[in-house]
Amino acid sequence: MGHEAAPGQQDACRTRIRTGIERLPPGCFASVMAAGIVSRAAATIGAHAVSRVLLSLGVLLYAGLVAATVWRIAAHRSRVARDAADPARAFGFFTYVAASDVLAADLAAGRWRPLAVGLLAGGALCCVAMVLRAVVTVVRARTARPDGSWFLLVVGPQSVVVATTELQAGPMTAVAGTCCWAAGVLAYVTITSLVWMRLRHHGVTPAGLTPVYWIAMGAGAISVLAGAGLLRSATWSGPVTTVITIALVAVAAWATALIPVLLGAGAWRHIRHRVPLRYEPSWWSAVFPLGMYAVATQQAGRATGAVLWEEAGRMAAWAALAAWTLVGTAILAQRARPRRRAGDASGC
Repeated sequence: MGHEAAPGQQDACRTRIRTGIERLPPGCFASVMAAGIVSRAAATIGAHAVSRVLLSLGVLLYAGLVAATVWRIAAHRSRVARDAADPARAFGFFTYVAASDVLAADLAAGRWRPLAVGLLAGGALCCVAMVLRAVVTVVRARTARPDGSWFLLVVGPQSVVVATTELQAGPMTAVAGTCCWAAGVLAYVTITSLVWMRLRHHGVTPAGLTPVYWIAMGAGAISVLAGAGLLRSATWSGPVTTVITIALVAVAAWATALIPVLLGAGAWRHIRHRVPLRYEPSWWSAVFPLGMYAVATQQAGRATGAVLWEEAGRMAAWAALAAWTLVGTAILAQRARPRRRAGDASGC
């Protein structure tokens, strides 16, 4: 009987895979972003073995998701086009850019440098196209309501700057990177204002206050990391360095102030309004900002001489590692639960 059931199980497995590919969210690369940046954060606190495991996992996830995304584009082009035209989903595509550049920054040194250059090049080219597409999507949408996912418009370009500074691509690239960083900071201020006005006038339901709002802090943190990289590159001096430092300090202070606000929002959602605390893919959008904050504050501390920032960054690295472990455990538990209910140990 087991052999007779095998073809049916295989068909069911293929159906689940095809359905999963069709429904693959644009922001699926957030898990790669989280693995890549937490890997770097773990290395800063001496957990090098954990760092290597997370980086390897991030590379494997990246390869698998790239293949799945290519399949989805080829097989479900109209659905991908609808996602790109929907302001609620379109910004998720920037997770591909950020994932590529986070891995590029991690692989910048040693024998993997050519791969890092390739990841940076692919991420940068896609970033240009996605920025233009995102602007068109927002302009055309009549009912667009800014939320936390809009901050990915900042995370994507700033991740290009981070990878560029890690690869030390040269003075001309540094000039372009500085311009991109400045534009990213201005975009961060603009999107923050838009989201704040939307929340003030329309509010948000407990169910709608998803972890994607943590990207607001992550966008600030990656802007800090990119600015610290520009300061370390020693391309600029005098007034330009002063301006970068002032902006870096201001954004870092804002990102730090957002942490208790976001924690309070989570308590309001899950404790006061009793929204079930269970795994959802958007939780990776909260893990990534914690890891980014840990790395950014340490790098900013070294670039500016602020020892307190370095200590805060080390503490945040432990928090990011704990958050990654919790979310990773939650997804394993969720995937194991249907098998236990079905009593099938041979599911796909």
